[in-house]
Amino acid sequence: MTYLLIAVSAFLLGILFVPLAAKAAAKTGIVDKPVTKLKKHKKPVPYLGGLAIYLAFIIPVVGAKLIMDGTLKGVIGILAGATIIMILGLIDDVKNLSPYAKLAGQLIVALLIIKVNMHIKFMDNNIFNWALTVLWVVGITNAMNIIDIMDGLAGGVAIVASLAFFTVAFLAGRVNDMIPAIALSGSLAAFLIYNRPPAKIYMGDAGSLFLGFMMAALALNESYTRVNYIAVLSPLLILGVPIFDTFLVMLVRMEKGIIPIYGSDDHLAQRLVMIGMTKGRAVLFLITLTFILSVLAIVSTFLEIAGALVLYLGIAIAAIMFGMLVMSVDMKNYHKAHRRKK
Repeated sequence: MTYLLIAVSAFLLGILFVPLAAKAAAKTGIVDKPVTKLKKHKKPVPYLGGLAIYLAFIIPVVGAKLIMDGTLKGVIGILAGATIIMILGLIDDVKNLSPYAKLAGQLIVALLIIKVNMHIKFMDNNIFNWALTVLWVVGITNAMNIIDIMDGLAGGVAIVASLAFFTVAFLAGRVNDMIPAIALSGSLAAFLIYNRPPAKIYMGDAGSLFLGFMMAALALNESYTRVNYIAVLSPLLILGVPIFDTFLVMLVRMEKGIIPIYGSDDHLAQRLVMIGMTKGRAVLFLITLTFILSVLAIVSTFLEIAGALVLYLGIAIAAIMFGMLVMSVDMKNYHKAHRRKK
């Protein structure tokens, strides 16, 4: 009941904050203008959705921790990192930071996570653990930013993933992971009401970077299972969609001679549209895929080592075959196709 109340509180705060953020963004000119060919909307759409998600998330987390424990110990690191990365994204939404400035901010929050002992610990060498943690935090933060290309996509994938991380934390008895995970799902549920097509508000980089950091931080659970050591890979399944999309666009852009940090119409969701899906069905497909992968990730924590290996091997083979299919899609006429397939 406690966690349901946290989720409901975050949802109700989101219902309050999201429309207020949209109005504030419209009045102050913090909007996403369709000024480049990568922008597919027809008129300016307010940003600041990310700020609303953050506020609806952090208030219940702080309140719940203080009521339950009388202290913020155990969540102070994740809250500090979330605040820094959200402010970084907010500045980018207003002033357009360089990719290098954003990378510097992401490195800072990755080091902060290590400082509060929230880091990968499955290797014997701490230097390797710290290096992998930095790579993980920076990589996942950017992966969520990369998939934020269609209404409801990043938010939908993140809400399923946050519920999966809540389930994993619940099974492991990790209250300090359960509280932020369930609060995040509630705030995202409210945001998605306003972000469904056609979106009335965007989360902007303040939202996508914040979500990416939260996904990376929530995944740093020390005890996925004692049944098999393969279960440490569970976060790769739960976040399979953004990870897959990140590697896909990196490979395609490098093939074209484009630096991966610069945008192009090469994303998985866009390729699904070219295969024949509408944009709405492409988003629903990827959210559903995240749900399936999350269920498989949780199931893998109950399997013996042989069963877990077979499961992960099968998923890897399916991912390779799916990757070959989507990479073969001709994207030359995407600009025409996206207008027809709303």
